[in-house]
Amino acid sequence: MPNRPKPAARDGKRRGQVAELAFMHKAADLGFAVTKPYGDDEPYDFILDSGRRLWRVQVKSTESVVRDRNRYYIQPGHCNAAHGRKNYTTDEIDFLVAYVVPCQAWYVIPASQLGSRASIQLYPENPASRGRFERYREAWCLMACPRHGKPRDEIAVEHRCQSCPAPQPPKPD
Repeated sequence: MPNRPKPAARDGKRRGQVAELAFMHKAADLGFAVTKPYGDDEPYDFILDSGRRLWRVQVKSTESVVRDRNRYYIQPGHCNAAHGRKNYTTDEIDFLVAYVVPCQAWYVIPASQLGSRASIQLYPENPASRGRFERYREAWCLMACPRHGKPRDEIAVEHRCQSCPAPQPPKPD
């Protein structure tokens, strides 16, 4: 992992905006079409077009390592006036993409894997980590999987099918 100077202190809103810009650049560079909804009313930050599917994506970022643990964490939820803190669901988003800023590491996590956890632990500085979400590190292929139809020709991602859910066998007629 590259050693980068620690970024200047930013408030949460500004840090989130910078992470969203980094996400747009990364996703577009990989060949996805990226759309940003107007306003802040939707539970997702972006819509990614893989050619056959439109994915609702929520972006989270972290800059602070947990002391003496060599790990980072994000909170897979949002706040609203009616319900307080609430985790994202598959009715709201398709993927949560977490960006660990100091390591420039991306985690592409299906919303179905979030559950009710208060936080998600990430270990980008430990390639041998067996953390629950490490299989989703740089798993951009989940949004360009041929199982969902042929992706856009422009998309250039490494296909790591061990991260994809197993295809269901066809049902007999």
